[in-house]
Amino acid sequence: MAQSPQKIHRIGVDVGSTNTDCIILDPSKSKNPDRGILCSVKASTTPDVTSGIKTAIANALEKATVERESMAAVMIGTTHFVNAVIQADNHNLRKVAVLRLCGPYTREVPPFCDFPPVLARIMNGHTAYLDGGLEIDGRDITPLNEGQIRAECATIRAKGITDIVIVGVFSPLDTTGLQEEKTKQIILEEIPGADVVLSRDIRYIGFLERENASILNASIIKFARKTITGFVAAMRSLGLSSCPLFLTQNDGTLIDTETAKRCPIRTFSSGQTNSMSGASYLADLVSESEGRQVIVADIGGTTTDLCALLPSDFPRQAGAWVEVGGVRCAFPMPEVLCLGLGGGTKIVKQDTTVVKVGPESVGHRLLRDAFVFGGKTLTATDVAVAEGAAEIGDASLVKHLKGTELLRSAREEIKRLLERGVDSMKLSAEDAVLVLVGGGSIVQMDNLKGVAKIIRPPHFDCANAVGAAIAKVSGQIDTIEVLEGKNERATVEAAKQRAIDAAISAGADKDTVEIVSVENLPLEYSAVKATRLIIKAAGMLRPDALFNSVVAAEENIFEGATTNGNQHEEVVGKKPQDFATSASASINIAKYRPKVTADGTWLVSEIDCEFLATGCSVVACGGGGPGYNCYLAARAALREGKQMRVVDISTLPDDTLVFGTSTYGAPAVVSERLPSGTEAIDAISGVLPYFSVKKPGALIADEIGGMNGLRPLLTSTHWDVPTIDGDYMGRAYPRIYHSTTYVNGLPIVPCAQADGMGNTVAVSRCDDPIRLEKLQRKAALELGLLSQMAQAGMRVGDLKRCGVLGSTSLAWHIGRAIYQARQEKTSIVNAILRANPCGRLLYMGKIVDVHRFVSDGGYTEGTVKLRAIAAEDREVGEEAFNETRDMVLPFQNEYLYAALQDGKKEEIVCTVPDLISLIGMDGYALGTQDIKYGLRVNVIAFAGHLHWYTERGLELGGPNDFGYKDMKNVSVAPTYYDPVRVTDVFRPRG
Repeated sequence: MAQSPQKIHRIGVDVGSTNTDCIILDPSKSKNPDRGILCSVKASTTPDVTSGIKTAIANALEKATVERESMAAVMIGTTHFVNAVIQADNHNLRKVAVLRLCGPYTREVPPFCDFPPVLARIMNGHTAYLDGGLEIDGRDITPLNEGQIRAECATIRAKGITDIVIVGVFSPLDTTGLQEEKTKQIILEEIPGADVVLSRDIRYIGFLERENASILNASIIKFARKTITGFVAAMRSLGLSSCPLFLTQNDGTLIDTETAKRCPIRTFSSGQTNSMSGASYLADLVSESEGRQVIVADIGGTTTDLCALLPSDFPRQAGAWVEVGGVRCAFPMPEVLCLGLGGGTKIVKQDTTVVKVGPESVGHRLLRDAFVFGGKTLTATDVAVAEGAAEIGDASLVKHLKGTELLRSAREEIKRLLERGVDSMKLSAEDAVLVLVGGGSIVQMDNLKGVAKIIRPPHFDCANAVGAAIAKVSGQIDTIEVLEGKNERATVEAAKQRAIDAAISAGADKDTVEIVSVENLPLEYSAVKATRLIIKAAGMLRPDALFNSVVAAEENIFEGATTNGNQHEEVVGKKPQDFATSASASINIAKYRPKVTADGTWLVSEIDCEFLATGCSVVACGGGGPGYNCYLAARAALREGKQMRVVDISTLPDDTLVFGTSTYGAPAVVSERLPSGTEAIDAISGVLPYFSVKKPGALIADEIGGMNGLRPLLTSTHWDVPTIDGDYMGRAYPRIYHSTTYVNGLPIVPCAQADGMGNTVAVSRCDDPIRLEKLQRKAALELGLLSQMAQAGMRVGDLKRCGVLGSTSLAWHIGRAIYQARQEKTSIVNAILRANPCGRLLYMGKIVDVHRFVSDGGYTEGTVKLRAIAAEDREVGEEAFNETRDMVLPFQNEYLYAALQDGKKEEIVCTVPDLISLIGMDGYALGTQDIKYGLRVNVIAFAGHLHWYTERGLELGGPNDFGYKDMKNVSVAPTYYDPVRVTDVFRPRG
């Protein structure tokens, strides 16, 4: 009797927008020149996806000389689910009910508030704020309320909604109470058969981004179930009924079909990741990289995707959030730089000396439009064929280009684009190994600066399918550990073991599991030593995991096959503005005029809030906290009909009592425990009795930088009072006494801070500002490391003498200048400097080193080092800049000084209290939490307000206060620029 063949082969499939690639792999032959690839095929991607997959696998099985019974597993990577979101496919997306376990918090930023209008209309079914949620240290914000949950279920049931998201504040840290899980059980009792998505199963810290990802997941879950069931059925029809099916995740690892049905969002970007990991495998980088960093370039017909590989062979992951269909989400995705360069990229001669390469492309029309195929459009493929680098089409049709200046210039521009892309993705200044994959990789013809070795491996045109076939199984933990009184190394090692256990539980072979990444992020502003640990482990798929997966697939083969009906009305007439995530996207910014009344009152709009948020980030000097959530809160308030008014201080009587607040909090809490909206109100109310008044006469920002610049606008709606155009700093600074009012002798106390739950801590007297800072930090810890603090009230007469006036207008002008420059594709740097003439460009460079730590005072400290961008690497229109020395920027929450270095020689070119800001190439300012290797930035500095250059101002806000005792103040401008007021410029005349 013949024995059944051993199950050793893997089928890898990747579904692209045009082609579906399929390979059959024998992992035991991975050291062979062909890396164990038995065959590779391409089939056209079909609208239903399943048919194309079935055709590709059938063709591969026919081409390979192996038996079906030898197939160990099928691994599929697909963009089918994410395409439904990007296209706002109303037939496959469903309405979702969102239940927040938050106590009094998060109400300021409602669900769906940053969704494109078309997706919000499709998905927004119901929202409720319920008791529950956790503080950062694990305490309940409020206990769960079962009756409250059941009452909401009745409403959801009446609306006919069966797709429900539960998102609890700090739920990823909930390892004992499991509030989300308990809520799910109650819901299933009330709404049997509902699909309930727990946010803790989707992603980690970052409330809004985790909620958004959970909403997308819930909306698409029935469509995913139907599609995946179709995949399993297709495998059975091909005679692969005993062959388990897996899908590849965004991070390059595997999930079984049952998990994919519950969490389809985990597969959204798997195609890019598959390509990167497949490239690493095909190039056999263990021997080829020689310890060098590795960059993968996947060059298709229209674009090039570049990604850096970590030593684990996994792609470097993107930052805290990514955008999917215009929705900001948090889940693992590779950090990919997309260049407008591919095989179909158009080559255009603009004049006698300039040749433009891309980003326009003939795309899928390459076989019709390119010269070598008889077309009339010169493409990058034509350049490669004319230069003899590729044998595609009819080379005689481009022989006339050989030796021409057009061909030389095009080739040089392709080289330059790739060099810049590689340089942007490198992890260090050392030369890298570049792996080229994708059918369009033929357009790369030259050695590249900064690249030690270029590898175009065998089967380079199907690397994405290879990546699917070799995918591993992972486990990840994201936790906050209090280290006070603990051994930090032992704590980290215990967390690593939990990640390893999670990988094994997911199906990884315990003998192959290893830690692939560790992030240890100390928490700022904490009175106890604490850190956030994000640790990932991965290993090969376990044989019994294969068996368990096929059993699950068999048992659920028909589950959900007919449950994809949509219960809401058709959304028709989709227009470009339906996909816009901001109000400014559909206007001509140069012609926009803010609304100012005849009496000089500025009525702030959504567009104004956009400009303010961006401008406030520039004058935040790297600190001030992220303003995005505050901007969303302001936008939501305006959409509710609330009015925000800004006035010039000259319109108010001198005896008007003015109050302001600033945010006290650790970034991890700021991103998770979204405000209730009452924090600033309660803090100011805690100070009002000391001044024997019931309400403020007006509000003002304590600091204009970052999130605090928008806060008074939100708070003003509670009392219906105006906000003064100005603040107490003209920038962001880290400590309470860093204010121009204190510089000029006005008191800080009495002051109070509040947490949004009705808890207010007031300090009525304290003569030592350092002691006051310590007292407030201690109180902030008890208040959950996020609160609003209000200083003593100020009289308008005093503020005219001691405040920084017009800073709200300045932030608006800077923000508008950035948006207009982006829209008109002109110099962002020049636009910013026109908006604030008392500044100048200090440096154009690339971040080549970052060192950061949290000091005993709870501040983020460190240094960022920049290297000058060579003249030949600059974009057309960038400033002429001749500096070749490196620049260093020490920071303590904010950037403190800028110095040019040449060997051991250092020239200080700017110090606090000047404002030093790092501006990314997109115009957004980088906070000290955002800086990382490889980013291209412009360093711009502005003179601060004159109050800071007095003897007392330099004592409190100059370099000496930050520990640089022998450093003298260096300023970029001799005078301060008094900002042009928005109310003056746009007030109706006559």
